[in-house]
Amino acid sequence: MHCSTPARSVTVRDGRAVAVVTEDGEPVRAGRAVLADVPAPALYGGLVSFDDLPPRTRDDIRRFHWDYATFKVDWALSGPIPWTAPAAAGAGTVHLAEGVDHLTRCNAQLTTGRVPDRPFALLGQMTTADRLRSPEGTESAWAYTHLPQHIRGDAGDAGIRGRWGPGECEAMAERVEAEIERLAPGFRDRIAARRVLAPADLQRHNASLLNGAVNGGTAAVHQQLVFRPVPGSGRPETPVTGLYLASSSAHPGGGVHGACGANAARAALRGQRAVTRKVLGPGLARVQRSLAGGRGGSGGGGGGGESGSERRE
Repeated sequence: MHCSTPARSVTVRDGRAVAVVTEDGEPVRAGRAVLADVPAPALYGGLVSFDDLPPRTRDDIRRFHWDYATFKVDWALSGPIPWTAPAAAGAGTVHLAEGVDHLTRCNAQLTTGRVPDRPFALLGQMTTADRLRSPEGTESAWAYTHLPQHIRGDAGDAGIRGRWGPGECEAMAERVEAEIERLAPGFRDRIAARRVLAPADLQRHNASLLNGAVNGGTAAVHQQLVFRPVPGSGRPETPVTGLYLASSSAHPGGGVHGACGANAARAALRGQRAVTRKVLGPGLARVQRSLAGGRGGSGGGGGGGESGSERRE
């Protein structure tokens, strides 16, 4: 068993995933299957060489559309959040918005590449959900909000450009806290400690989170169902026999917690049946290769492909 060991590449031979090569160059044989819990761009053209993929898959993954970036704040609070709405006090998760107009305005700013001046945020009350999360009488909370992947401007007056130095992090955290303060006056007085995680921080903690993108790619209709992660897919199976996409880049996407991995696990188990392994599995891979415009190569695998800056993000 290899745990906490980064993978460098997936070895493909005769159209089948046969091994995973670790960062230090050690090949780990894939006796049954390879389940890749990584974003599609990290798999196609990353762990799996473009030489082992059909031409259309290569083209489609270059146009892969990421979801929004994420900015997160964690708090240790000296007491419960003083919500003006009593029902919010007992909720494990609270959506912070004053109404549809607020949501529409915020989304319009995101769509045009601007940092929202009044961000919509999702807030979790951890001690409310689990009393063991912090000492009795206190609250452990977090909130995150979305930002453009590529910031073109700031709808507020702080001039945030996405460099995320101390000044920008403080300004963005203040905006999130201001939205909580509107709905829970006195919130700021209860902050005992705070941790800020900018988009780059989230990516540093988990390389799969490009700028903190938590959805594995946009949930817009052009990248859902049979278009997720690229047109002609929509299943855990990939153009490589025995290789399954298990991340939120696969259908049904992020937010349906665990479903993508569960689908991939079931598909891999089905693939062990004799008729599936010998007929249906290779057949599905051939169909995907056909839909993707050709047959992949049959080399020894390896990394490669385009850099992240060359893909649509």
